[in-house]
Amino acid sequence: AKKTVSRLQHNVNTPNGVRGGGSGGSPFTTVTYSPLSASSKKNDPDVPSKAGQIVYTYGSAKLLKQFNWLPTTTDEGKEPITIDDDVSLGDRNRRTGAGRGKGIGFTIKSAQFANDGCKYMYDSSYDRVMILGDRIYECGNAICKRVALEAVKPKSHEQPAKNNDEPDVKSNSASALDTLLPVKEEPASEETDVDIEREEDRLSSWFEGIKVHHVDYPSSELIRVLGRIVVESSSMTTNSSSSSSGTTSDKQVASNRNPTTTSKLSIVDFDEHTLRYTRLDLSKVQVPSWWSLFPGQTVLLEGINPRGTLFSVKQIHCERTLALPRVPSSLDKTLTCVIASAPFTDRDDLLYEKLSSLLVYCSNNPPDVLILTGPFADANCKLYAEVAETFDEYFEKIISTIMSAIGVYTEVFVVSHHDDLVSSFVYPTPPYKVASFYKNLHFLPDPCVFNLEGVEIGITTVDVIKHLIESECTVANVTIGSAAPPLGGDKIKRAFGHLFHQASFYPLNPPPEDVPLDVDMLNEFGRLSRVPNIMICPSALNRYVREINGCVCINPGFVDGHSADGSYARLIIQAPEIDEQQQRESQSDSIHPSPASYIACQIVKT
Repeated sequence: AKKTVSRLQHNVNTPNGVRGGGSGGSPFTTVTYSPLSASSKKNDPDVPSKAGQIVYTYGSAKLLKQFNWLPTTTDEGKEPITIDDDVSLGDRNRRTGAGRGKGIGFTIKSAQFANDGCKYMYDSSYDRVMILGDRIYECGNAICKRVALEAVKPKSHEQPAKNNDEPDVKSNSASALDTLLPVKEEPASEETDVDIEREEDRLSSWFEGIKVHHVDYPSSELIRVLGRIVVESSSMTTNSSSSSSGTTSDKQVASNRNPTTTSKLSIVDFDEHTLRYTRLDLSKVQVPSWWSLFPGQTVLLEGINPRGTLFSVKQIHCERTLALPRVPSSLDKTLTCVIASAPFTDRDDLLYEKLSSLLVYCSNNPPDVLILTGPFADANCKLYAEVAETFDEYFEKIISTIMSAIGVYTEVFVVSHHDDLVSSFVYPTPPYKVASFYKNLHFLPDPCVFNLEGVEIGITTVDVIKHLIESECTVANVTIGSAAPPLGGDKIKRAFGHLFHQASFYPLNPPPEDVPLDVDMLNEFGRLSRVPNIMICPSALNRYVREINGCVCINPGFVDGHSADGSYARLIIQAPEIDEQQQRESQSDSIHPSPASYIACQIVKT
């Protein structure tokens, strides 16, 4: 039988190289019952390292050049694959000394995000239905408000669009349908119409001046219905291939012509008390020319439903009038930021070699802000079962090592993840906790929006972008003419558009099995009331930096990519150049300069 060994004996007998005490060890390595060998993934000395290679650049070249982030050209005139991160002491002092005396302004409304006082997994099925019904009302009102505003636009505003060389298919088709579906009219005053009016009120409702019928209301004329998209359970297993975004227009057109696809998606009525729903026929959608639907999405549909059992969709409304990002007028200095996302170590060791390399970079090139997203100790990794110290102690050591390497001039933000051994297994996830206090350390929940010197940054560690892309049913590659680019073909842009227009960090419902979603907590702590300046969504998809609805959306990749190359992102945020008149307009949210004029970002391999 195996004899138990005390922790003290482990501390004595474990080799220094494994514990990090030797020259070749890692400071992150935990005390274990059996010393963990180094990673089996060896680097070939004959192959040049890819560390430092820039894989994505966004923003002004002038802004990047100020911090020596632009690579010089080679003799052949091509850009090199590596960059030099060494800076002189004068450059480093110029970055870290000036502007840091006052510190960095950081604000977050803790009452609006998950915390330790939250109870989760206490909601009943009835509570979930009521919450989802409330979300339909809120999103539906916002969508209907936009439709009503577009319907009452003066014709003079639409006249220039008719003079363009390219036809405006969406506006022309929409106006044709809107003529049959006017906004709210004055109710009839005759007594003979009272009974008819009461019957209409029983079968329909008004949202922001838009008349909406129940989804099972039979009508051979165009009507509007409001509800939430669902996938019928009988077809969920056969819908996996057709519900994902297509790769060619031929496949998508073929799926529209296939009558078996008409019963895949259904819509649940806005009135949660009646439990009404009806199947959707999406083969005759006219407006918009491209569309995308996913389970859990709130939509306003226009079409006909002759028998009350199959709604033939003619037009889809799923967009609201977005509150675009605020101009960071209070930003009075240039901020540098490094963003790194887990995993931080390889699958077959706990050495955290890539994280150690990142900390060396941050020590040589101190940023103003370092953002780290979990999990730091993934519960799915079997190696942590051999740990001979508590998970809290090990996590405390990880944080202590990070803070010792970073120093006091960098503000460190650590975002939680539900798969971490020291976190609550629920999404939204409360922030981490440690016993030690660090003045420049801030633990943030997942998801959250916080403010840095007037710059609003939104973060979620759940791979919501990938989940939306895998779950959506879309017709995106329809083109008008051979030379025209694809309409709606950017799946990343579509996914972020879903987040913004549904005003939620995780609008997909039901979620995948590995996401412990709490509907009540998401409704309270997962709202996205306006578009932030920067949106950070680590994902297993290809790394990217995109400007979407005035927001810089970043997927920094993973520090340790396991089978792929690891990466992190670094940003420069500069005060936007606006005059006094524009500054007054910015306070009323009437001016929205391009973020590329004051934000620059690069994704660099580890």
